[in-house]
Amino acid sequence: MDSTASTTGAGDLAGKAPSRRQPRTTIIGWAVALIALSAANLGCAPHGVGSGTAAETTHEPAADARPINWSMESDCAACHKTEADETDAASHPQAAAHVDTPCVGCHTNIAVLTTTHDGVFVTDTPATKMTQLTVDQQMCIGCHGTLEDVATRTEDSEALKDDQGLVVNPHLRPEGARHLENPAVCTDCHNNHSTELARDAKKYCAQCHHRGVWQCGTCHEKR
Repeated sequence: MDSTASTTGAGDLAGKAPSRRQPRTTIIGWAVALIALSAANLGCAPHGVGSGTAAETTHEPAADARPINWSMESDCAACHKTEADETDAASHPQAAAHVDTPCVGCHTNIAVLTTTHDGVFVTDTPATKMTQLTVDQQMCIGCHGTLEDVATRTEDSEALKDDQGLVVNPHLRPEGARHLENPAVCTDCHNNHSTELARDAKKYCAQCHHRGVWQCGTCHEKR
């Protein structure tokens, strides 16, 4: 009885085994087929054609990959905001005096400006100091007159005073070999983006008048 039951049970199990494995085999087969079909579709799918899918979107280059493409018509304030704001600041009287003058009204050297802006990208940090002269002396003269013309208007100026209290007309340079060999231009003393005009002028003069004294022989004997 026990032997028969045991045999019968084993036979039943043996007969049912295929019916259990059949669904798993079928599922695996379908999965393989679906994977193969998906791979085929991906391989044949068109890229960037049609509308409405991510593959079709034309991506613009990243912001840091775009050059500024500078020209004389560019908005300088877009990058040089600090310098642009100075035209409205009481702390920058020279810049404020030129508030109605566009940047390229003074910075006219196109060749230098073009070279300077070449290879600059929109996310680069703007330069804070000019390394090359871009202001033409003739632009200053066109509005303010010659150095001699300006000298007549600054006869009573006390802006340029040396360390011993001697006041000189900042636009009237005494004749002398050194002065003739090194003629001054407006930008030697005038920087529209500076807050200290008198300091800038004295700094220029101090290149030769090294002790901040305009009259030679007043602090030591001439040699």
